[in-house]
Amino acid sequence: MKSERIYYLKKIILPLLYFIFLSLPVIAQGELENLAIKIDRSIKIDGLLTESIWNNAPDASAFLQLQSDRTDPHKVRTTVKILFDNEFVYFGFLCYDDEPEKIEAEAINIDMDLRDTDSIYIVIDTPKEVNNFLYFATNYLGAKSDGLLSRDGETANYRWDGSWKSFSQKTDFGWSSEVAIELDSILDDPLESKTFELGLSRLVPRLDSIFRSGGLDPAFRSEQLEQLKVLNLVEPKLGVNVTPYAMTKLESGEKTEPLAGIDAHYRFSPQMLGRLTIYPDFATVEPDIEQINLTPFELYLPEKRDFFLEGPEIYKQRADLFYSKRIGDIYGGVELDGNFGGYEFSGMSVQSKKDDYLDEDSANFSLFSLKRRSMADSSEIGFTAANKLINKRNIGTTGVYADLHVTDKFRLEGQFALGYEDNRKGNIAFFLGPSYDTRTFHVHLHYKQIDDNFGDRVNHVGFIPDDNRRELDSAINKTFPFKGGILERIRYVSNYNVYWGMDGTLRSWQIDQGFIVNTRMDFILSVTHTQEYKYNEFFLEPEIIFIPGEGEWRGAGTRRIWVGESGMRTEKYIRDFRNYRIRFQSQYYAGEWKSFGLSISSGKNYGSSFIMLEVSKKFKISKNFFSEYYLQLLEHDTEVFFNNSTIHVIRLTSYLAKNLLLKFLYQSKSDIKKVNLSVVCLYNLQPFGSIQLVYQKGTARFGEKGTQDHTLFFKFSHAF
Repeated sequence: MKSERIYYLKKIILPLLYFIFLSLPVIAQGELENLAIKIDRSIKIDGLLTESIWNNAPDASAFLQLQSDRTDPHKVRTTVKILFDNEFVYFGFLCYDDEPEKIEAEAINIDMDLRDTDSIYIVIDTPKEVNNFLYFATNYLGAKSDGLLSRDGETANYRWDGSWKSFSQKTDFGWSSEVAIELDSILDDPLESKTFELGLSRLVPRLDSIFRSGGLDPAFRSEQLEQLKVLNLVEPKLGVNVTPYAMTKLESGEKTEPLAGIDAHYRFSPQMLGRLTIYPDFATVEPDIEQINLTPFELYLPEKRDFFLEGPEIYKQRADLFYSKRIGDIYGGVELDGNFGGYEFSGMSVQSKKDDYLDEDSANFSLFSLKRRSMADSSEIGFTAANKLINKRNIGTTGVYADLHVTDKFRLEGQFALGYEDNRKGNIAFFLGPSYDTRTFHVHLHYKQIDDNFGDRVNHVGFIPDDNRRELDSAINKTFPFKGGILERIRYVSNYNVYWGMDGTLRSWQIDQGFIVNTRMDFILSVTHTQEYKYNEFFLEPEIIFIPGEGEWRGAGTRRIWVGESGMRTEKYIRDFRNYRIRFQSQYYAGEWKSFGLSISSGKNYGSSFIMLEVSKKFKISKNFFSEYYLQLLEHDTEVFFNNSTIHVIRLTSYLAKNLLLKFLYQSKSDIKKVNLSVVCLYNLQPFGSIQLVYQKGTARFGEKGTQDHTLFFKFSHAF
């Protein structure tokens, strides 16, 4: 054990510490994840975003308040860039539109309502206006409007005038706009404080329902105004930000365990950031939420660990060549992210701990990704490579992809990937798919090929739920809009999928058809029907040779297996299935915390008739108290492959004070008798640092009953 620790100290920890030592001469504090770039010369406000500095600014679309009732929002995608200097904050909007000829605008007098035109809105929450938000708006023809918006979002006051300028231009992809707001108009002392809460919105009248119940509906709804994100107009300081933590773990019947680690960020330049972690805290991360899986394939689970969440989204592609959930607990890791001249890159290397559950030794995971995006039409090309080095053996994948917007309606996607493993022949996968979109119509035809051993290699680092397929996937969707009445639109959706094994065997065909009805009262109703054929080699039906002796029966129905010293033989049994299901769903959405969903599904699944009920509810109990509830219930007539199950999930979030947060999570899953409870109390120490008190019971891997007894974590961290 001692020699193993020395090995990890020399080979892993010391190289990571070297990252910090290189940075010591320029230790500094400051925000590192800014979405605004400081510039040293003013921007010409002509609506064209032609200055090269716009290309270096990160996409700030995270500030957009997306519309819940917009049809096919990808057809009117929006890119936002933010710059600032000592006098102004600049906003650049690229408003893509697949049907630019239908953009609606008219020359309107200053401070009139622009919501009936294609327009962009900016809302700012600043201490300079205690009782109101500030808002700024402009449209396709350059008309301007500004004013005050009441805190409840109900009243807009056009009499307030800010100091700002804007200009908009028609483009071949839609339209673009530049807005420059004087910092003196929104901040008490721009030289001292350059932080405020910001929300952005884009209105497309032909796609958005225009309500008059609020001051700026639907650009901003009252619930959205309570969730504005913070924008820091602070020039990133070159240097390092180090946050060590110390933690104590107390578990019933176990020895008290002290833990410690370090997270560090190094800003090489305004556009390049490095991160390092040593013994990160994964123990107090929220557990995976249980789900019912009606397929034999692995479910994709969202990442929740901070180190992997901080990375960019450029790893996401049609086939996921990198899936961070493949990496368990780690000794440490480094990551470098940046962008330059329209290129975005990211590299990562982490060293995992020995995994007793999978019976795997410590491994190194390395990743590199590069992407080039066109500002003109949002086309992308990229490269990704991911590798796992374990016991001197390399396993992984590498690939390229492209997402080309050939015209405003025609799109072509493609990907080619190679899986590899030492001393074994590599396997390939590729995807090619054209699609055609208008405002009310969508059609695509995609072809995918995944060799039969591709998943075995790639799933060490990526996510390929099923390989051994030559697949055709097509869809036809049509939307029927209504100008008046209760109905806003009815959408017909269909998907047709078929795939064969690499040997030509038909493995699956599936037909999905349905209707989605959107009303003007925040209700969405839908019905979908699925018919499918599955030739499946995943399910095993055992043949038992029973010899009396010590042992026990395990399983249920036809899967009962005698396990003991007496003897047993299991043979692989391959069969085909005809599945069908129908699903009725209703949703009500009047804001993030005013939503309700109900879904009922029934049919036949892998030889078993079933019915499944799903209920979700999110509501705000008080101004600072939020709640969520989710229920999933499955009942079926046999238990050949799936068990009857009920899942309950309850989340409560309360902001007890400005710096004090309380989070509660309860989940249970009946078929595995899982009961999991997590309570987090977080107190932020100003200006840097925090104290956490975390209680857990029953935490376990996804799909498993937890054996964890009452456990308490006390954690203290401070940034230097």
